[in-house]
This record gives sequence, structure tokens and C-alpha cells, in this order.
Amino acid sequence: MMEKSIGADAQRVDGADKVKGNALFGADRILPRMAYALPVTATIGKGRIRSIDTAEAEAMRGVLVVLTHLNTDRLKPLQFVFAGGHGIQSFQPLQSDIVLYRGQAIALIVADSLEAAQAARSLVRVDYETASFAVELDGRGSETVNQSTALPYFPDFVAGDADRALSTAAITVDETYTTPAQHQNPIELLATVAEWAGDCLIIHESTQASQGLCGGLALQLGIDPASVRVISPYVGGGFGQKNSIAPHTVMAAVAARRVGRPVKLVVPRDQVFHATSFRSAAKHRIRVGADSTGKIIAAIHEMRAQTSRFDLMPFTGAETTSRMYGIPNFRSGVTLVKLDTQTPGFMRAPFEMSAFFALEGAMDELAYKLACDPVELRIANDTHTDPITGKAYTVRRLADCLRRGAQQFGWARRSAEPRSMRDKDGTLIGWGMAAGAYPVIIAAALATVRLNADATAEVWVGGHEMGQGIRTAITLVAAEELGIEPQKIRVTIGDTIAPPQHVTAGAWGTATATPPVLEAARSVRAQLIELAGSKADSPPGSAQYGELLKRSGLSHLDGHAQWFAPGQKPEVIAKAKQGLIAIRGPEFPDCVAFSYIAHFVEVRVNPRIPRARVARIVSVVDCGRVISKRTARSQVYGGLVWGVGAALSEESEVDPRFGGFLNSNIAEYQIPVNADMGSCEVDFIDEPDLKLNSLGVKGLGEIVCVGAAAAVANAVFHATGRRVRDLPIRIEDLM
Repeated sequence: MMEKSIGADAQRVDGADKVKGNALFGADRILPRMAYALPVTATIGKGRIRSIDTAEAEAMRGVLVVLTHLNTDRLKPLQFVFAGGHGIQSFQPLQSDIVLYRGQAIALIVADSLEAAQAARSLVRVDYETASFAVELDGRGSETVNQSTALPYFPDFVAGDADRALSTAAITVDETYTTPAQHQNPIELLATVAEWAGDCLIIHESTQASQGLCGGLALQLGIDPASVRVISPYVGGGFGQKNSIAPHTVMAAVAARRVGRPVKLVVPRDQVFHATSFRSAAKHRIRVGADSTGKIIAAIHEMRAQTSRFDLMPFTGAETTSRMYGIPNFRSGVTLVKLDTQTPGFMRAPFEMSAFFALEGAMDELAYKLACDPVELRIANDTHTDPITGKAYTVRRLADCLRRGAQQFGWARRSAEPRSMRDKDGTLIGWGMAAGAYPVIIAAALATVRLNADATAEVWVGGHEMGQGIRTAITLVAAEELGIEPQKIRVTIGDTIAPPQHVTAGAWGTATATPPVLEAARSVRAQLIELAGSKADSPPGSAQYGELLKRSGLSHLDGHAQWFAPGQKPEVIAKAKQGLIAIRGPEFPDCVAFSYIAHFVEVRVNPRIPRARVARIVSVVDCGRVISKRTARSQVYGGLVWGVGAALSEESEVDPRFGGFLNSNIAEYQIPVNADMGSCEVDFIDEPDLKLNSLGVKGLGEIVCVGAAAAVANAVFHATGRRVRDLPIRIEDLM
């Protein structure tokens, strides 16, 4: 009998290939007669190109062509993903003389070598006509729109009469919290290898949305989607940066068609800051009111969030903050601020990181005003009925996360008074905590499982391996159901030759891909039982598979399944095949679903040079059933690093004089390193949520970031007595 696969602390099934260098990422493809492309970018904040001189660059040895708005292919418009399209934004560079933001591509050098392309970039001469621009959330020149009016699909969240109830509260908090623009900065850069085989286009790219790239490229280029194949077996980190088509992809395709050779385009790190989406800057005014016992009776959450001039990127943080606690009277409102950058988008826990920094900071302030323990305040305001819809939650184990985290951290030993805990050398010690929630979202998916006569298996399903371990989770589910070893299973994902490759984002990857794989594997099991003529509910042992199939004259057995989120209709598969979003949640027909987390953080602050350092973190997660323990734990570790970075160092800095993002490198954009992280202890509630799917899986990848920055900030207050409401927290904030 094979050992249980699901829930095991199994090794990554693709770990050995990655270590050996056998795993090919987008830019790893080296094809015959490969050419290399590099963008030239605008150096003004906004305006138009009066003239562009490429003669010197074109004359350079090795340069094949320089594409500009004057000579490139005319492309059909691409819609922004939130306007029902495929793109990170609706604006495609190189189609006109318009410059909408600093860092926008204005030319593309294509050369025999990367070195020639790099040298030629400096030889392009551009004369601009400049225009006024705005890049600051509260700066001059911006435009504002009311989100619920401009985007009715994203309404405000309202329950009861928050304004009236707040006026009667015994204790209130009314504060403003701000978070800056931030960039994802995965290790792997944006990269495309484009090749044409006659009229067919093949794209090798590390993407979270291969079907989206397929559909978007077909639209832009005016060709049949069946003529486009996107191959993306591995992604070196996505975090929302690669979840829809960005301008560089079609530029590589156009260049490859122009020169009649495969073209590789790797966007340099400094250009990545302007070449795709990022987390928008946001400002939150939070008002919370409670009675004298600590019961919250009202809250108002008003937000200002950055978008671009040409697209409206919604900010949906209140979708979750309104449901975090049992608050009977709640009101939210969002003002979108149009600025002169590319369109912002998704960055791990895209809205919730920012929204929960505000909410959980306000909860900590409320706890101090009430002289109440922060953990007990949250437990006292727990709920099992959604205050917005009145529906029940599926499985909500927030209180379990809080209690277990407090016990493992040793929270009972905390002295509540700020600045009351010190090390022997005088170092200030702060203990802070925060909780978080993230919507459970599930997409539609198709899966095929094939069992071969040699007792190996193949799985085809929609999904993208970004390092989160989805390939491992899929393998473990198929292995347990088929009764074979995980190493005998090959999984094909991220390739549009397989079933529809729906975008993998929003922590819905595993919850979307594994249920249809389970059903397809069960179909294979049923066929095996039928072939064996057994009345039992299990097939013969895997050692007999080959003999059984050969005796039946079969080389393999196929099982097929399609999966829909609760309440979804089969028509959504057509959307998925077009590369469009086909998701459902957190509201389902008769329930509301979230994942939950509780963070407990210890910081240490030198009183002379008050730089906060994280000494240890304990986090407990309710994400439903855990399919792959090892990769799940790794996900949480990564999310905690993100939380520390958001709290203490990360900011995409702007200057109103120049536009764009100034610290566009990972030397000046400060990402935490090993020395910045103390010990991290991770635990899971690991109880299935069977109202959502047959495996009881909920999302994990996003929730791990939610509340983490707030927990660090709350610990800093406990250590120093200084409440910092603007991220990141720096030495000067604590002087």
C-alpha cells in the first residue's frame, strides 16, 4: 500500500530539475539565428515625440532594425484586463508619438547580439515636446473619480448606518494610514522569446497567463488564436507582475516577424519598473467605534488609490475589511486618483496588504484605548455571519489562528505598556500582532489524466508554476488517487497546447487545478475497476496496471473532468479558452469564503540608532486542507519576508520634477535579505473546507502577506511608543 501523498511533507517534484538546470524558463530558450531586442525608453514625464533619429543606431554593426512609432506594425487595440480584456493596460507603446509616462518604450533595437543592441540604444536621438504631469497621490495635476460611480461593478460596501452608529460610540479611533507604490521584483525579469513558423507564432515566456497571452496576441496581431502557442512551464516569480499581457511581448513578436528570425527580449531591471504593473500608492482613513466593553459597533473605511490616466484600476480592499469582524454598521468609499504612470495592477495581496495595514493598525490603537488585549479584542469581535450579505461563512477559523499563535509565541508574557520590555543591553523589545483575511476565489478548469501501460501517468491541467509548488500539489493529488509514486507522474501546465491555461493568480491556483485532477483520476480508477471486473471500490495494485491494460488491448486510459466554482455555469469555460478571467468568489450562492491568518512579531530597536529589526515571527494560517506541507510552508515564509519589506523598507519613490520611479533597481529599492529576517515559525489549522471543493482547499499565496506589515508596525509601537502610520517605517520616523 502506497503511503498517503496528500498532506505529506514531500519534496518538490521539480526540485531536482531546477537544481540541475533542466527546468527551462522563458529566456532560457536559445534558438538558431536568434536575434536580441532591447527597448529605448522615454526620459520625460509626459508629452510627445517631435522627432526621433535612429540613423546612427541603424548604421551600427550588428543592428538589424530599429522599430519606432514611424515604422512598426500597426496593432489592434488591446483592452485592459478590468475592461474585459487581456492587457496590463490599454495603452500600447510605439503606436503613436504620444508619451504618457516616463520609462515608456519609444523604440526597439533588434540586433545580432545583446551587446550590439545595448550599444545602439544610446545612439537614438529624441526631441520631445513636454507636458505637465503628476505622479504623487496628493500632488497637483491629478484627477480624481469616484470608483463606485465610474466602475459600478465595484460598489461600496455598506451595512447598517455607520455614520449614525459611530456618533454614539463610547470609544473611537479616527486615523489615516498610507502605503507607497511598490514593485514586485521577482528574480526572473520580464522576458519573451518569439519565433514564427510560417503564419504560426510560438511564444516562450514566463507568464502567469499563457492563455491570456495567446488571446491577446491574436487580437493585437489580427491572427487566429489557433495560430498562437504560448509555452510557460516555469516562472521565476510572478507575484501579479506577469498575470496579463504586457507591451514587451507583442513587441518581440513584431520584431521576430520583421527580421524573419527568433527574437529574445529581456527587459532590463530598471525598465521593468515601468514596463508592467505595480502596487498602487494608497491612503486610508479608518474610523472605528466601540462600546465600553470593546464590541465594535461601527467602522468607516475611506480610501484614495492610484490609477493611470487611461485606465481605471479598481481598489477593492474594503471587500475584505468589511467582513473581517462582526461589525454591524460599515461603510466604505474609494476615490481613484489618475496619475501619469503605467496602469498599476496586482502585487501579492494587492489591496489587502495596504487595507489591513490600516485596519489592523486601527484595531491595535483601539485595543490601547480600551486597555484591552489586542488578541482578545479580535476574538470578542469574531463572527460567523457575513455582515455585508447575511450569509454564513464556509469554514472560519480566525479565532483558532489567534489562540494558537498567541500560545506558540508566548503572548501571555507580554507587558502591555509601550517601552516596558528591554533586553539587558537596553535594546527596546516590542511584541505586536495582527490578523488578516483574503477572499477565497476559484476559477473554472479542465483536466485530463492519462494512465499508461507502464504504470506512469500524465496530467494536463490549467496552471502555472511560479515557484509556489502547484506542480507538486497536482502530482500529489493524482498520485494518491491512482495509487502510484509521485515520481511516475508528469504534469503539463502553462502550455496552451493543453487545456485552457487560466491565469494563475489571487491564490486560486491549487484550489482551481486540483479538484478536476482529482475527478479525472477518479474516472481512471473507475475504468480500472471495470476492466478488472472487480466489485470492490478500489482497482488492483499499481503493479498490475500494465498487465490489465495489455490484456484489454489498451496502451493507456484517459480520464477527463471539468471544474467550476460553486454557482458558476459551464459557459465560463469559453471565457477561459479566450484567456479571459473566469472566477467566482468570495461570495458564492449560499456562503462567503475567506482564508485567515494571525501574525505575532517581535522587533528589537536600538534606542540610540532606532532602526527596527524583526527578531522572530509566529504565523498561523487557516487555508483549508494543506495539500503539500513543504511548499505551503515555503509560501508562508516568502509572504512573511514580503510583510517585513512592506513594513520597513520597500517603496517605489517618485519625484514630481521628473516622473517615473527613481529607485528602479534592487540596490535602492530595498528588499529584505537574510540578515533582515529573524526566526519564522509557521503552523496550519489544516481543516478542509468542503463547501468549496472536494479537497477542501482554500487559497494560501496571498493571505500570508495580509496583516504582516501591520503586525510589525504594531510591534514597533509597543517597543518605542511611536505610532507610525506611513509605510515604510524608517529610522527618522523613530528618532
